[in-house]
Amino acid sequence: MKHSSRLFYCARCHTQTTICSHCDRGQLYCSTDCSQAARKKSCHEAGLRYQNTFNGRMKHALRQNRYRARQREKVTHHGSKSNTKNALLQKVPNRVKTMPILLEHGELTCCFCKKNSACWVRTGFLRHPPKHHPSLLLRNRSP
Repeated sequence: MKHSSRLFYCARCHTQTTICSHCDRGQLYCSTDCSQAARKKSCHEAGLRYQNTFNGRMKHALRQNRYRARQREKVTHHGSKSNTKNALLQKVPNRVKTMPILLEHGELTCCFCKKNSACWVRTGFLRHPPKHHPSLLLRNRSP
């Protein structure tokens, strides 16, 4: 019997994604690119929050003073001539958000391991039954 798949939207790019129960570890992102970008953004925001504190401001000021002192020592070349041109932005095509791949014989493809899984999907996580403690088993016995 094939395992079910979980259908979810990526927390970053909102792409609809399927993941088989074998690969499912509670992922929120469609790929490592999205998870790394989200991690980078999270760390950047944490750094901004830290720099808004008193200690963060003091350490930032010390770091900037050290940087300016190093820059004063570097006098090797003259600056380049300013030759500015009008810069136009190039068109970038939008990323197409696609539906999960449904094969002809009614199976979905996992977006992580690329294996086929059953055509029925879940929208929630799998819930495993709780582990029974031996003392709980003794309590539930009938005399």
